[in-house]
Amino acid sequence: MAEEMVGQWRPRRPPFRIVLLCLVVAGCGEEAPPPETSGPCPAGDCRIELEHITRITDADEPGILPPETVWLQETEAGTFVSTSLDETQIAEFGPDGRLIGVIGRAGQGPGEFGVVVTPIPGPGDTLFAPDLVQGRITMFGPDRSLAGTFPMPFRPDLVMPDGSFLVARQTERRETIGYPMHVVDREGRVVRSFGTDEPQYRPDLDHVLTRNVAPGHGGTVWAMAPAKYILERWDPSTGELLQSTRIRSDWFRESLEPYTDETVRPPPLVDGLWEDEDGLVWTIVQDADADWQPPPRANEHRPFDEQEYNRTYDCVIEVVDPRSGRVLASRRFDGALLYRPPSRILVSPVDTILTIVAYDVWNPKLRQGR
Repeated sequence: MAEEMVGQWRPRRPPFRIVLLCLVVAGCGEEAPPPETSGPCPAGDCRIELEHITRITDADEPGILPPETVWLQETEAGTFVSTSLDETQIAEFGPDGRLIGVIGRAGQGPGEFGVVVTPIPGPGDTLFAPDLVQGRITMFGPDRSLAGTFPMPFRPDLVMPDGSFLVARQTERRETIGYPMHVVDREGRVVRSFGTDEPQYRPDLDHVLTRNVAPGHGGTVWAMAPAKYILERWDPSTGELLQSTRIRSDWFRESLEPYTDETVRPPPLVDGLWEDEDGLVWTIVQDADADWQPPPRANEHRPFDEQEYNRTYDCVIEVVDPRSGRVLASRRFDGALLYRPPSRILVSPVDTILTIVAYDVWNPKLRQGR
């Protein structure tokens, strides 16, 4: 049933520009993976299912939800938070999908925002709201009262167990340039940059030099370059690479060069990853549609066309044993699934009447049997 519903989903905006990727690949020098263990699905007899959690909607306050793409996060209390349409507030929805409150407002004072981006759930049901305009991050307590404001010159991706922030993107500062990951303290200072032995800043190679990140067990961080199917585990407290394992996929085609020719089938890009309660790592990948054809206006400058994008990309979800790199389950969906760490939920746009915006929220599950 979930697959039939996913087939009806319509993506609103591409997670990557259509100007990336191409050429083939070569293996990297990571160490050989450790031997396979029994664990879940020892015979590879598992399947991926999407369990419907709820549907959020702005019916109670029209215009509060962005109509194109929402980066939804799940809190410890089981609520869901999103940036508002005008990016000056945070909307919070209950487990039933109904709006339960709005946090913040436009302004420069405490608890006010210039441009607030994806809120980040923290421990103890706290909430951190990065403000790109004012260069700070605001902390809200479990009751959503103001709990603190910290300088933040970057857009953070994760809140670490020690209270610091992890920024996973290239910066143009001389002391941090070329590194894909950075630990930033609550004074806004970069205390550690890591993620590579050879720092390199190339905006045209973001798909190779940047990292998607997710929290791992023991305060570690999982990381993957979008165009390379190699799973890395890092210790952000030291910047040490703890593990590098190539995922043993029979379909993922790595790409090292920028994608510049739309008449060529685009290679896949990793959109995100997360670790589940069993220690398995899930990946979500944007891959060319199974029936891919070049767009009618290939290589022409043109505005984004939703239907064209829908014909171009599928979404592939895989579950990986991080110890061996073995893929335990894989499933392709013909439609948009939106994801952003640290939550493990997936979100899909819902076609509704023009005055209401709605999104379905899904919990990906690994089930025994095919």
